[in-house]
Amino acid sequence: MPVSNPSSVVSFDGDAVRAVLEERVEGSLRSLVEYDQDEFNPLYVDDVALSFYEDEAAMTAHFERIHSYIHLDFTELDLFTDELFPVSERVRYLTTGFDVFTLVRVYIDREGLFMALDPGEPVEPLVRTVDDAVESSEEGRQSADS
Repeated sequence: MPVSNPSSVVSFDGDAVRAVLEERVEGSLRSLVEYDQDEFNPLYVDDVALSFYEDEAAMTAHFERIHSYIHLDFTELDLFTDELFPVSERVRYLTTGFDVFTLVRVYIDREGLFMALDPGEPVEPLVRTVDDAVESSEEGRQSADS
């Protein structure tokens, strides 16, 4: 049975982002994890991704191990924009392609979404989907605050 949790880590509406990603992904959304420098939360993990682990506790332990390196992500972003590519103002996402899946880390300030997708899934349209959904959720919160 898939793992599903409500958004609790990021400042934008992670649940809304998940909903639009599930509609737009061409293959399978294997997992979606929201995170910041201090914590993470699996919003969704499908049965296939879950089957890579003995149980949900083993999956969580592996995700904790991955998250222990997250400071490198945020340091790397500064390296890219400040040192290596100063013409760029922002790193939107990083992608790692494996033989069994594609990992995408989408950055929104000092928060992020970590997606596991089928190999060959078109990444850029999904990143635009995330950007649009985050922008929409932020506009909705600003309207509610007014």
